[in-house]
Amino acid sequence: MTKSKLERWHPSQEDDELIFAVCNRFLSKYGKGDGLVSDREERSAAAISKWLREERGREDLSREKIYPLFREAVRRNFLHLQPPVENVLAHRLMEHFHLENTNREISVVNVTGPETSQYVTSVAADKVLALIDQVAQEKRRLAKINGTDPEQTSVHLGMGAGYATMLLAKRLAHRVAQGGACPRLVLHAISSGGFFIDEPHKSPTTYFSYFDDTMSEIEYVALFSETVVHSDEYERVKKNPGLRRCFDRKCEIDIIVTSLAAAEHSHGLLGQYLGWLTREGLIDSDVVSHMQQRGWVGDVQFQPYTNEGELENVCPVRAVALFEIDEMVRFAREPNHHLVLIGGPCGECGASKTEALRPLLSNERLHLWNHLVTDVRTARELLDAPQEPFGRDNA
Repeated sequence: MTKSKLERWHPSQEDDELIFAVCNRFLSKYGKGDGLVSDREERSAAAISKWLREERGREDLSREKIYPLFREAVRRNFLHLQPPVENVLAHRLMEHFHLENTNREISVVNVTGPETSQYVTSVAADKVLALIDQVAQEKRRLAKINGTDPEQTSVHLGMGAGYATMLLAKRLAHRVAQGGACPRLVLHAISSGGFFIDEPHKSPTTYFSYFDDTMSEIEYVALFSETVVHSDEYERVKKNPGLRRCFDRKCEIDIIVTSLAAAEHSHGLLGQYLGWLTREGLIDSDVVSHMQQRGWVGDVQFQPYTNEGELENVCPVRAVALFEIDEMVRFAREPNHHLVLIGGPCGECGASKTEALRPLLSNERLHLWNHLVTDVRTARELLDAPQEPFGRDNA
């Protein structure tokens, strides 16, 4: 028996313009509605089907086909939820950690539950997009003053390794693809981040592929190297031809995006890597316990720290990364430089990173960020404990 026309139809056959028009019709009527029956009828599937018949001549789009069009809009990433932010908690954190008179800002995402990390990275991605536009405007202004072509300016974005940054890169790529004009971008990997052959998605170079179809003018500066090397080999490795070029170009970076890991957490990349090195017999079995005895609480881009500052001269290996912790601290203090720190829970299991995040707020030697994005649970945990800062930061 021949299939009916209804059975043959699929929402993926419709073009972007029509699907967007259907969603816009529904949501605009919903947002303006007063809740009356007449209003609900106007934004119903039947009403939209009628509108499509009258305005678009689409007699075939019955009311049964309207909701599949909404699902297709979600699949095409037309609909983005904007997570709410909690300004009062953000202000309390600024006061609690004596950050009011600094160049830093905190965003607290008012969400809970298993998808918290995804929403935190969404807000962080939106922040990065706004910063890209801000940096581009300033560079164009300076180009006009210097008599150069303002349209040839580029914004350089450095991305670190990790699951949270991967989520951010996905959201950012979608926003760039749908947001119209975007300045020329140069994407830098600031660390290698890849060591598990079955987890390439946590390596910054992998994120670059998300941007392939978003814009015509985009440049990549990939970093291909071992994740860590023996400390006594580090300076030699940095001189390798490919790596040397990456390090030479790090001064071009305008915005850095990174997350952090808690020392005791099973999904932290540094802890996973040290565990692998131990099992392979490449480092002594007591290295991790020695680091813990010295107060290791967390790491940023495979670089460990304690409540007092960087953890140095303990681990026999070190990360191959463009920026060390003290360099990130200086970077965040410089005008027109931005470091966005994703400080929500683990994106894979939801575990809290509060104790690893705390010294990055309380200790000025670890103030390696000027834009922090976290969640309400983490914010409340940070506020619960009495705070004794290591020093004020007036940068």
